[in-house]
Amino acid sequence: MGAGPRTTGILERIAANFAALWPGGALRIDVVDPYPPGGGRVWRDGQSPRMLMNSRARDVTMFTDDSVECAGPVTPGPTLFEWAAGPHARETPVAGVAAEARSLAPDSFPSRRLAGAYLAWCFDRARTSLPPGVEVHDHRAAAVALTDRPGGRQRVALCDGSFVDADVVVLAQGNIDGSMDAAQRQHASSAARWGGAYLPPSCTADVDLSAFPPGADVIVSGLGLAFVDLMSLMSEGRGGRFVRDDGGGLRYEASGSEPVLWVGSRRGVPHLPKNGLRTRGAEPGPARFATVANFKAALAGAPDGPAPGAGPAPAPEADPAPDLWSLTAKEVGWGYYRELFTGHPGRTAVSWADFARAYAELPWDGPESRALIRRSVPTADDRLDLDALRRPLAGRRFPSGRALDAWMRRHVRASVDRATRPVHSAWAGAARALFEAGNELGELLVSDGDALGPGGERDIERISEFNSFFTSGPPPFRLEQLMALSDAGLVHFLGAGLRVRADETAGFFAAASDSLADEFRGRYFVEARLAAPDARGGEDRLLRGLIARGRATARRPADAENASRLVAREGDYRITEPSGEPHPRRYALGAFATGGSLGSFSVPGTNSPFFRQNDDVGRRLIRQLRALRSVP
Repeated sequence: MGAGPRTTGILERIAANFAALWPGGALRIDVVDPYPPGGGRVWRDGQSPRMLMNSRARDVTMFTDDSVECAGPVTPGPTLFEWAAGPHARETPVAGVAAEARSLAPDSFPSRRLAGAYLAWCFDRARTSLPPGVEVHDHRAAAVALTDRPGGRQRVALCDGSFVDADVVVLAQGNIDGSMDAAQRQHASSAARWGGAYLPPSCTADVDLSAFPPGADVIVSGLGLAFVDLMSLMSEGRGGRFVRDDGGGLRYEASGSEPVLWVGSRRGVPHLPKNGLRTRGAEPGPARFATVANFKAALAGAPDGPAPGAGPAPAPEADPAPDLWSLTAKEVGWGYYRELFTGHPGRTAVSWADFARAYAELPWDGPESRALIRRSVPTADDRLDLDALRRPLAGRRFPSGRALDAWMRRHVRASVDRATRPVHSAWAGAARALFEAGNELGELLVSDGDALGPGGERDIERISEFNSFFTSGPPPFRLEQLMALSDAGLVHFLGAGLRVRADETAGFFAAASDSLADEFRGRYFVEARLAAPDARGGEDRLLRGLIARGRATARRPADAENASRLVAREGDYRITEPSGEPHPRRYALGAFATGGSLGSFSVPGTNSPFFRQNDDVGRRLIRQLRALRSVP
């Protein structure tokens, strides 16, 4: 179920492993999705060309390489950039995609529809790589029910009234739709009565924005990637254009059809722009502190040493023992300072060897480590302050919205500088370290996800939120566009700790924040973020039905009315039934399920968990299906 990157990746691994695991075998694979195979809904070809990936073309691949530690064979293939430079991209029938491919550079941020064309080609390549006895059929329909048949076979009912029978089913629907909670339903009802509009959390590219008229004051909650999409659709998508002047500055020429966006969030600032800098100093190595072994030791309440080969073990951490967050933060600091000391030694007061030895022995962010950094890094702007980075508006109160707007323009322009100017390459070192820590954390979730406990789960949520903010932000030029819209008076900022309520008496939404004394009022409100997946109450009829009939379970966070994930067994991805036993013929991988399933696209040369998971699942399926075929 699902025809996006996950299914494409599993199909490629089945093709790579089939001959060795089932020589001469025969197999039929049915792929069910209302959208074309390869890209699925998120990467479909019919969306606006303004909807971009937040990854560079050189950093996107669907193929294994020599870095991938998997049981199956490595089958190299082109990155998105390499594919776009070759003949296949020129053959795509999607209007405008071939022209975009011709102009693509390694550091370009491709459109999502170009990524979809790449995924469609990857799917077709995997299909044609299968041996003669294996065939693939795709069904352009939604799956609405999954039931057991006699003998263990599975039946999938489709929305067109047909059905597909299979021996094994893999649920890989990707980003499923969520549901509205009581407050959101009330917002929608109130806005309709007032003659305004309310947009709940959703994929911005999928919704109709015509309810937000030119000149309307629109309150927006959220400054992440969904907001960046909204900003683009409400500006260039309404006929305006960005123009770069002779000095390199960017300005916006309005069409007159734009609304005015008043935007804030919990943090109050946008996600950091995608860092494209190369490190200049010592080559980044494997994770040193944020390792699976150290994570497990932290969960058990006992510190552990650095990774094998990473040098002498640090002294035991001071009480309290390190948690998952402090290990991750220490890894980020290690990557940052390694690049600062080895890439820009003139800005440090001691050698990297001396600093590294002392840093490794001290707990993260304790008084001794802070003193070490002050002695070793003379300039305050060169010191890494993760608290200030994560909460730059904490404790700040502005006398007016105009003062906040001015501060925000300075802050965002500084964040663009840090992502684009080589003098700031230490931030690239930090990003690489966080990437490595994330891979280690992914391994932990696969192997020991059930052992996290409440504290571990809180740390995972904190790390995930920080990772999204730090490494999964928009292209730098998108934040330049945000500043141009602010200069043009089409974007204003509301600050941190944003709270929006419906004032039923006055007929307005009222927005307040920790950054401003006054409320802002308007009849239009957008929650610019993806809806949390809701397996129990969302729009996916198949998942909803499984849970309602007692054939699967869903895990709901304690503080969420409208979020739940299908429970799948850690490490082997089989769906867990209410009895606690896994269903032998049903698997689930994706953001809608537990089980440690991660990612879609992967960076080349990084031993991505995405590839290792796909290889594991592909090999499991081949072996299981071969065993079922041998049963009389």
